[in-house]
This record gives sequence, structure tokens and C-alpha cells, in this order.
Amino acid sequence: MTSDKCLNELVNRIFPTRPLRVERVMEGISTHVYRIVFQRETFYLRVLPEEGAGFAPEVTAHRLLRQMQVKVPDVIYFDHCYEPLQRSVMVTAEVKGVPISRASELRQEELESIVIEAGRDLARINSVKVDGFGWVKRDLPNTEYIRAGRATDRAFMLEYWESDLVYLSKHVLDTWEVAALEKIRAYYGFLIDSKQACLAHGDFDTTHIFQENRRYTGIIDFGEMRGTNRWYDLGHFHMRDGEYISYSLLAMLVHGYSEIMSLPANYEQSIRFVSILINVRALVRSLQKRPPDRYTRHQVKVLKEDIASLSVGIF
Repeated sequence: MTSDKCLNELVNRIFPTRPLRVERVMEGISTHVYRIVFQRETFYLRVLPEEGAGFAPEVTAHRLLRQMQVKVPDVIYFDHCYEPLQRSVMVTAEVKGVPISRASELRQEELESIVIEAGRDLARINSVKVDGFGWVKRDLPNTEYIRAGRATDRAFMLEYWESDLVYLSKHVLDTWEVAALEKIRAYYGFLIDSKQACLAHGDFDTTHIFQENRRYTGIIDFGEMRGTNRWYDLGHFHMRDGEYISYSLLAMLVHGYSEIMSLPANYEQSIRFVSILINVRALVRSLQKRPPDRYTRHQVKVLKEDIASLSVGIF
């Protein structure tokens, strides 16, 4: 049986009426995504490409977050291993609208209002506890808790640090900047020594914040979620801030975030530090796969700015 036939049979089993169409969504990276279109509603079917991995942690996260009134998609179907495909499948309802990264018609004050609301939801997301640090474990069908594979955040965040610095010293950074990174890591390292992991979206930026008719509608795509420190998502957003929209939205995200979860006086340094750790790993991975592009050039710019900012008072 072909995979297309398997998917059509699954859709017909889940829904009492036939959809208008089922189409592949090419934006999916970590999963295969299909749009199921009805006359008045749209749903998304996701299929994990890895055999033996499952959507259970995402199902758990969506359930917990919706109980907290966070605007994330509702999961309407989950099978840890759908027999005909031998893969995990999950179907979610649609979050209406488009990502703000593509909403060029919005005025700045409208965008800022949307991002403030997203900041409130992000704080609630980061309040969910995870058992362990690092990538969530996807091998079990359990939907009662979220478990990750590392004992410490430091082990997860610094796993490739030394080899990544060697690579960047040869291709991106000068000797002073590499030395500064080592000093910054030592000075701010306490930020990755937390005992309790929290849920991180893992890939949070303006492509995952949705709006419709100038109103915030929710956050999508938890395919990169992990257990880590409370600064991870803010740090990732900082790294991507300005990539699709010409002005910074981080202050508005923090504004909404701080309404739900209080932030210490040094929150800016904390965000920059964790952003550096994320950026170093992401930058090396990108440059090893493809030539520099506008995205990696943006990352380099942010990295150098963060190094300069956090070096003040250390040297």
C-alpha cells in the first residue's frame, strides 16, 4: 500500500465526511505535514519521518498548554505508531491566519500588540516543567509527562562548544572574539546550572506567531521542543529578531512575558548569554551545510553584538 493511500485511509477514518482536498505542506522540516481542507475548517496531519519516534511529548505539551489557556493548536488525533505507515501521526486543528513574519500589511503598533500577547503565552509555555534537560524523549507513547535525556542543562547547552569555537575561529571570528566567548561562558555559566528544566518551544521566532485580521491567534510548531533553562526561547527570539521584520520586537515580547513571569534586573544579559550559546551551535551547523546567506550573516551580526555587549565589565 502506498503512503498516499495510507494517509487517505487514515483521514477517512478520523473524519466523518470527506475533505475537499489533502495537500502536502512543504514548509515542514522536522516532520511531514499535510493540510486537510474542509469547507469551513482546516486541519493539519503530521507524520514523523523517524521510525520508533513519536508525537507523545507534543500531545502532552499541547494538552497542558491548552489547559492553561495558551493559544496553541488542539490535538484531535494521535497514534504513536500508525500500523500501515509504521510511523507516529498526529492531527491538529488550525491556528487561524498567517505568521507575523509574512504580515507585511501590519502597522508597527499592531505588530507590537500581537507580540506582547505572544510574550504572555511564551511565559506560560516556559512555566511547564520537564523531567530532564535537552531534546525530549520520543520513544514512548506516554502522554502524562514530558521527559528529556540529559541530567544537566550545562551538558546539553555546551555539548559542542569547544569544537564549535574551533570552527568559528577558522571561518568567522577573530582571536579576541573567541577569547571573549570563553570569558563570557565562564562569567555567566551559572545561568545554565538550574536544577529544574522548563519547556522550551525550541525554535521560537516571528514565523511561529500567528495573527488574523490584526489579532493574535496563537503559536504553532513544537517539533523542536526541549527541556532547558528559562532563557532559551527568549534567547532564540533575540538571535532571530530583525530577520524578517526590519525593527526589533524583543522588547515587546519581554513586556508581555514579564506580565506573567517576573524577570530579574539583569534579564538582558541573561537573554544575550543564552542567545550566544544557541547562536554558536546554530551558526556552525548552518555554515557546515551551505554557503553563507542572509540568515547566517544576520546571526554573525547578532553574535558579534552580543559578544561586545557582554564583554563590558569582564575584561
